[in-house]
This record gives sequence, structure tokens and C-alpha cells, in this order.
Amino acid sequence: MLLDEIKSVLSFAAFNPEADDATVPWSKRFEGRKTLLINVSRNQTSWRGISKKGRFEDGGVMDGEFADIAPQRADEWRMLADGGWCVVSVNNRFIVSLENNMMRGDNCVSLLRTNPRAVLGPKYDRGKRYAICHHPETAASMLLACEESMVKVTEDVLKTIGLRPGRVCCGLFSLTEHAIHQLYVAQRGAAPPNMVLIGACEGSVSVLVQQDSQWKELRCRSGLGPDAVETALQIITPLIQKVPQGSPVYFISDGQDAKFRADIMVHLEKLGTTDMTQEDLLWRLIGMN
Repeated sequence: MLLDEIKSVLSFAAFNPEADDATVPWSKRFEGRKTLLINVSRNQTSWRGISKKGRFEDGGVMDGEFADIAPQRADEWRMLADGGWCVVSVNNRFIVSLENNMMRGDNCVSLLRTNPRAVLGPKYDRGKRYAICHHPETAASMLLACEESMVKVTEDVLKTIGLRPGRVCCGLFSLTEHAIHQLYVAQRGAAPPNMVLIGACEGSVSVLVQQDSQWKELRCRSGLGPDAVETALQIITPLIQKVPQGSPVYFISDGQDAKFRADIMVHLEKLGTTDMTQEDLLWRLIGMN
């Protein structure tokens, strides 16, 4: 052990972030190493590798249950991940809700991972895993609650085939959080006072309504599936009607459900919707940040 410690100091490895340090961006944690990105939806799994130079490599898509897919792809996935380290994006069995007066501060996100009860108080449910995104200018927050049992099963499947999940996140929540940052932070407070933000990922949908610069309503449905366009529109349409006519509508989406996105945009384009989607956006969010 002493020799290994000496080698790590001489190679500067001892000064690198810990692989499971969630406070450090994924690309920094594994600089110079290959890692694997896995995107799990209800009936499909997609994956992509990141090379030692930080570039995306070819991946794949397979239909079926994740527990059946993982053993079949185990050898391929291990080859894409130095030390077996991977990111997992889950896209089923979660809910995103609108909350007010939640704890804030520099350590809030970290504390939510280690001691969620301290952040959530009576809203805490031991059967959930959480993430949070705050409105930059008001007391409102988006709270993600994902089924702990589903996450645990996913982690256990990966560990069984020799992979080590260093991050588990939600694709839809990551996309929505990115859009909020772009609208509120990147534009330096120039977000319209009245607007609607629609997110879609692997058949899950969320709709956030802002009125008079306040988040007023949020609806979310996970696991609808790529064919549930009409159901998604039944969620979206009434919420768009809550803002004044002509208010901007934003749409952000990614994943393997290209037909779902295209069918939704046919309706949203009639409202002059701004599409914030970018190529490989989901992969970049979960694999670089």
C-alpha cells in the first residue's frame, strides 16, 4: 500500500478528485480515463463512451428491460469504462414538483445527497432520492423525487456486471435545469416574466409555467412512452393557456425518442416555440458537467 501511495504522489494522481466525489464535474473526476454513459428508459437503454481525450465514442441502443440488456452488453460496457466507472440517467418512476422556501446555500445540493431529511424536513420520504433546482430570483424550487428502489436495482445490476455507477441522475431533470440556467443565468436575468418551459426525455414530460416572474405551476409525467403524444399534449395545452397570449414558449428535449419530439414540435411550432434542443445535449450534460 505504501508503494502505491508513493507512486500516486509521484504521478500527481493523489491530487486528483475522488472518483465518487459528486461535487466535482464528471469530466474533471475522470480526466485522462475512459468512462461510460448509460441512459435507461422504461423499455430501452442507450449508451455512449467518453474517450481518454474527453471525446464521445460510438455507442448503441437496445430495446428491452435494463436487467436483461446489461448482462448481454457487459463485456462491451466494461471495455468502455476504465475501472468500470459510469454515469446512469434514469427516465422512469420519478416526479418533479414545485416547492417554496426550501433550504438554500452552497452546501444544499451536497447535503441533499447525504442527509436529505435536513434539507426537506417533513417533505422527506425515505423511499426517494432527490435533486433540487432553485429559481435564481424567488423562493421557488423544482424538487425531483425518484424511486429509491428503482435506482437501487439499477445500481445493483451494474455492480453485478463489474461496473461502478459514480453518478445517477434524471435525464429530464438535467435538461430542464440546463434550460433554466440558460434562460435566467446565462441571459443575466433577462428571462421573460411570463413564459412556459416544456421538457421531454425518453417519453417523460414536464411543463413549468412562469407568471409575473414567479413559478406558478409545474406538471410532470414520467414513463409515458414515445407513443403518448396525445397524452403529453393534454398536459401541455392547458398550461400554455395560463400565460398571456403571445408569451414565449420554450422546448428542450433529447434522447432516443426522435419521433416523439418531432410530433410534439408540430403542435408547438404553431405557437412560435423556441426549441432549445442541441445535438448530444443529454450526453454532454450527464457526461461533462
